[in-house]
Amino acid sequence: MVDVLWARRGLQVAPPVGSDLSRRAAGEINDTSGRRDAAPVRKSFVRADEPEALAPALALYRGGRSGVVPIKLYLALLWRCASHPYATSKPARAWATLLDLDDPEGRGARRVREALKRLEADQLVQLTHRQGHSPLVTLLREDGSGRPYQPPADAYAKAVAARRSKAVINSHRYFKVNSDLWLGGEIQALTGPALVMLLFVLAEQGGEGRPVWFSTTVFADRYGISPATRTKGVRELADRGLVDVEKESLPPHEGAEVFGRRRIRHRYPHSAAGDGVDNLLNRAGGDDATAADHQELVGGLRHLAHQV
Repeated sequence: MVDVLWARRGLQVAPPVGSDLSRRAAGEINDTSGRRDAAPVRKSFVRADEPEALAPALALYRGGRSGVVPIKLYLALLWRCASHPYATSKPARAWATLLDLDDPEGRGARRVREALKRLEADQLVQLTHRQGHSPLVTLLREDGSGRPYQPPADAYAKAVAARRSKAVINSHRYFKVNSDLWLGGEIQALTGPALVMLLFVLAEQGGEGRPVWFSTTVFADRYGISPATRTKGVRELADRGLVDVEKESLPPHEGAEVFGRRRIRHRYPHSAAGDGVDNLLNRAGGDDATAADHQELVGGLRHLAHQV
């Protein structure tokens, strides 16, 4: 039993969404970013390696509907602040326009200011208030440590050259959020579940376009979101053509009962030209994955993201 929904590379996904004004704002950022066509994001923004710890993105998301704006705003800041000193003083109304918030001159601008306060409280940005002017927003590290920001590619290369520890090197591993997601209005339109699932997908790719899968128990332990949130988010991404969905039966494991429940694997590969499925059982939790687990393969967008 196999059901497949492909969003192949080169095939147009859903038409542009959101307002023309929002996409125009995205175009202004894109036009001033030189040859940079994507924003690098450290994996530590969406995945905490310490047990019981919450990654910054999840901590923001658990703030409810109000947590979605800070996540999108931080992604926008990472896109905009591409060079030293990694800071910007654009007004709140401009960010509200980019994020396609209602009433960008009024209520939307207030939501942006509230989001900036939340990002500052979570040590993701530093705000320098200036009388009569918009605050200067300076990026801090994606892990919420409060350390100064440095592009992850530069930090990664320096750590490798200096033969730093594996932990230090891994702390600079990153994925990329392509500008096309902003230019087409996709990020602006995504709900909270879809946004966090997109970030989880991109962070877990083993390379450009490589699929990744987890057992549901491993996924819950790593990211701490409910099955309902995961399902809702993946469904929205699939509806917009941002992930592929494939369902297939798994062969029964050794010792399985004839009348026992048959395992189903939901696969979300995104590229028809992908590199294949390698070492997926290990990534899914190895032999510890139980027969009752629905094992999931999650893929990002080959043409919209890649990582080191």
